[in-house]
Amino acid sequence: MEKKASIDGIKNKHDFINHVQAKQDSFTGVYRKLANYLISNFVSVAFMKAQQWAAAVDTSEVSVIRFVRFLGYKGYPDFSEKLQKIIRNEMTMTEYAEITVKKGRKGMDVLMDIIKAEERNFNELVAKYSPQSMANIVDLLGKTERVVVIGLRSSASLAEYCSYMLIRALAKEVITINQGGVHTFDSFLPWEDKEAVVVVFGYPRYPARTIEIVEYARRYRWPVIAITNNELSPLVPLADYVIYAPSHSVAFTDSMGAATVIINTIVVEYINRFHDCSLDKIKRFEALAKEKQYYWS
Repeated sequence: MEKKASIDGIKNKHDFINHVQAKQDSFTGVYRKLANYLISNFVSVAFMKAQQWAAAVDTSEVSVIRFVRFLGYKGYPDFSEKLQKIIRNEMTMTEYAEITVKKGRKGMDVLMDIIKAEERNFNELVAKYSPQSMANIVDLLGKTERVVVIGLRSSASLAEYCSYMLIRALAKEVITINQGGVHTFDSFLPWEDKEAVVVVFGYPRYPARTIEIVEYARRYRWPVIAITNNELSPLVPLADYVIYAPSHSVAFTDSMGAATVIINTIVVEYINRFHDCSLDKIKRFEALAKEKQYYWS
């Protein structure tokens, strides 16, 4: 139980290295070699197979697996996954690009790698999905007419799409914050004495301004719905409701597929829950679209 608790407490690279070094008095000669290589090549090891790490220090794959279990992990896949979560929260685009180049994948291999990453995202989305949390979120949105949607940098497109759907399908009054200028905080002033709900998107590397904006919004006591990648996200402690939409990727490009699915699920669940009101609003939108010739015909 002690080992598991220690592993669960690791939030970043600093925590991880401290965890490894705390066990060094019990290292064998092989474990010491593996640990030294791990600390010196932290990013590379996170994306290596066990046999590659073993070859790098001239030992066996069995020794690698025993070592990661000695550190407290269930096995090599568990070690790899948890290390990659830490890396993705801290890694720069340059480091991602270097890993991509080292892999040397091209053509159809690249396409298949990306598809496999998306399959993993969707599988994890299903595993972590809570119908009860979704029902609570839909009910919350049903009680408010105003929504603040926040998403900066790579999440800016998610914020834009979410706002578009909230306005078109739900007919909500929406403030969209997808840029991080100082004037952003001015957007809250017209609503400071009104009720609203905050929907925020945040993915590694988490923009510091996103956290700052959410912290500011909490002053108004507005409920916060966070859509983010995993439990290590800095948005989790700031949110009243969290939906985990994983974003595993094969390079420095971002995966937004799972988050887009969540947006669509919110809209469909809302329409099902408040169907009479929703259908009326959609009909009014279609009438406006026809009058203003929004679409090609």
